[in-house]
Amino acid sequence: MTGRRRIVLAVSAVSLACAGGSCGRRRIDPAGEPRGALRPPPALSDVDIVEHLGSDLPRALAFTDPDGASVRLGDLLDGKRPLVLVLAYFRCPMLCDLVQQGVVSALRGSGLRPGRDVRAITISIDPHDTRGNARLRQTGLLTALGGAMPAPAGAWRVLTGQEPQIRALAAALGFRYVFDPASGQYAHPACAFVLTPDGRISRYLYGATFRPFDLRMAAVEAAAGRIGGVVDRVLLTCFRYDPSARKYGVYVIGVMRGGSAFVLLLFSLGMMALLRRDRERGGARRRS
Repeated sequence: MTGRRRIVLAVSAVSLACAGGSCGRRRIDPAGEPRGALRPPPALSDVDIVEHLGSDLPRALAFTDPDGASVRLGDLLDGKRPLVLVLAYFRCPMLCDLVQQGVVSALRGSGLRPGRDVRAITISIDPHDTRGNARLRQTGLLTALGGAMPAPAGAWRVLTGQEPQIRALAAALGFRYVFDPASGQYAHPACAFVLTPDGRISRYLYGATFRPFDLRMAAVEAAAGRIGGVVDRVLLTCFRYDPSARKYGVYVIGVMRGGSAFVLLLFSLGMMALLRRDRERGGARRRS
């Protein structure tokens, strides 16, 4: 079992256990069964993330906004700003809120301006979720995102949809989830997706909390340097996303390249200063 899958199953197992009402109660091991033989609940066997980095999302898939208007995925792409996408559902007892609040916290700490530099989208995986609940969720997220002043209306959109469209989007993202009849809840991974402005999958951010630096670098990377500044582009040269650690780490080759470029720049500036000084001395001798 890969490290990523262990993380996905562990977080999903906690969510599903809480959904079933087992949080806060001591688990009694089956008689005669060693603790190491325990397995995740059957509902989690198909819960996973299968990465499709670089793949295009199906632009024609249509969902519904809180006002009842039909919104195609293609309508959410403006070719300029990256998107942070979260798949969730409104009855989720724990995990969905944690992931969305994790994105809110990371965006607020990243220095990126929601609505201007980056946009966020939540799409429900439950076809029974209503537009009214979507409106409440959207209002809450915009308020949390903006603090004292709610973020612009387009900064975070919350959409609902029908089963075929939801399943098609999840399959395109590699987001595998299942409905658990025993708890009446969905078992699903904890992940946020960063998309390029033209709708390609750029980065998977795992877990329910995210470092602001990781989200900023993922957004700058997805936008191909069209947001942020020179410092961000230098940092992208020296940092690379490490899937095993689930964060951006120092990229040794990038640091060496950056260091070489810096030394070359200093050498060039030094040569220019020497040549300029020689010209000034030569001109002074001719005048004397």
